[in-house]
Amino acid sequence: MNIATAQVRVAVSPYARRLARERSLPLETLRGSGPGGRILAADVQGFVPVAAPLASPNAVAPAAALSPTAHRIAAFATAVALGALQDLLAALESSGHVFAIDDVLLRAAGRAFVEMPQAARFGGASVALELAGRQTVFAMIPEMALTSLRALRLAALADSRDETETPATLSLRLLPASDIRPMITPLLPGRTMRLTVSSDMQGDHAECLLTTDAASVDEATAAAWLATLKSAIEQPLRLFV
Repeated sequence: MNIATAQVRVAVSPYARRLARERSLPLETLRGSGPGGRILAADVQGFVPVAAPLASPNAVAPAAALSPTAHRIAAFATAVALGALQDLLAALESSGHVFAIDDVLLRAAGRAFVEMPQAARFGGASVALELAGRQTVFAMIPEMALTSLRALRLAALADSRDETETPATLSLRLLPASDIRPMITPLLPGRTMRLTVSSDMQGDHAECLLTTDAASVDEATAAAWLATLKSAIEQPLRLFV
């Protein structure tokens, strides 16, 4: 075999390979951070080309340009009224059916993908719930009953499995209510949207912050998605049928 022309097999995750192809990045230019040097999605998204050397020591450095692989971030915020949801959850609890706001948010996020006019572009959208040091991914099946979704969430909490490397459209992060709230949060590797929710079920509203990769989801679509989510939570009865 001619060693000079032999191709070296590069260890790369399927999702990282797809990202690299979409961004026209040769795998040979990437350095893998996974086991055995395996290239992960985070390696593709965090890749920054090496700057060309200056022509002269006395030359003035040009203004830094955005890397073609850098995210173009867009962020949207809204306050969601929780009064109707609180009343509905209390009525359900009195009849022996207990649900948490986590269950409702997962269902509302999935419903927002389904109800948008541009829903087809998201395909089988899935949501990654951010837990302590790990993530668990839920396929958003419109026909799934909320009781089944709650059972899946509780099972994920009892499980130590980490699905950070599993592709998902959105990551969902729940924060306790606080006087200090984030103005923007970074996107996680392999996610094009991130929803951060700060809620106080003793209060009457939740603060929602949506961060998106504007290169993948245009600003009008992202704003419409958040408006649909807000409407679903403020009129929660349809989330339970």
